[in-house]
Amino acid sequence: MYSVLAVDLDDTLLADDGTISPRTMAALDSWQAAGRRIVVATGRPPRSAKLVHPYLNDFPMICYNGAWIELQGNVLFQATIPVDDARRIVGAIQNAAPGCRLGVEIDDTLYVNGGTAWTRAHLVSDVLAHTDRPAAKILTSLEELDAAQPLSLNGQAVVGKPSETFLRGLPATCRALISPKYDLVQVIPCGASKAAALRWLLDQWGVGMEEVISFGDDVNDVEMVAEAGLGVAMSNAVPEVKAAADRMTVSNKEDGVAVMLEAFVS
Repeated sequence: MYSVLAVDLDDTLLADDGTISPRTMAALDSWQAAGRRIVVATGRPPRSAKLVHPYLNDFPMICYNGAWIELQGNVLFQATIPVDDARRIVGAIQNAAPGCRLGVEIDDTLYVNGGTAWTRAHLVSDVLAHTDRPAAKILTSLEELDAAQPLSLNGQAVVGKPSETFLRGLPATCRALISPKYDLVQVIPCGASKAAALRWLLDQWGVGMEEVISFGDDVNDVEMVAEAGLGVAMSNAVPEVKAAADRMTVSNKEDGVAVMLEAFVS
């Protein structure tokens, strides 16, 4: 018996235009009407996740790939990169690759050095100057890192691509997520993941992962899909998610979440 739905947003629950289809909304309504819980699990920052649809704002939101949990405006859990380590990373990128897109997420605010479609970003000339508190996430471009001067965080010689040497030298307090879908490196707190955040929530409820059905499409969903009682990959998922999943549904364009949920709520 699955009592908790944990679902990613982009390319999973949402259509390509960022909306929730009527069929998917009906499946969510039926799931909730049966007394089951819904958890949103996204890489988005809280401010962006809350703009998706008012319906979702009544449910716990795992944001920043598991570094933040929020419920109806109340922050339940946070994990961060210590300020000294965040400054070391931001400073290294900014110094060695001054033209590289770079951003830091602090307290649900994004400070970024270039034009971006990200929600409510603050354009600044010096990202390091704004890295004055622990960070939830540091974002940069993989392609632009590799076009930069060789950079190393630990003084080791650069071997291979500049980005590979840089990522090998990340402090132990953080790790990098790199999706084949996007030209994006996300540096997040070590230990933070959607799965870890979901386990934290389930512990509060006295529920085990075996009661979870989870849906995802990208590398930040792998652990959550693998650890759930029933892990479901979208047909548009990256290979890593498909390999971790128990089942596969059709794509987000075809209401894949609803197609699977309807079997449990009919």
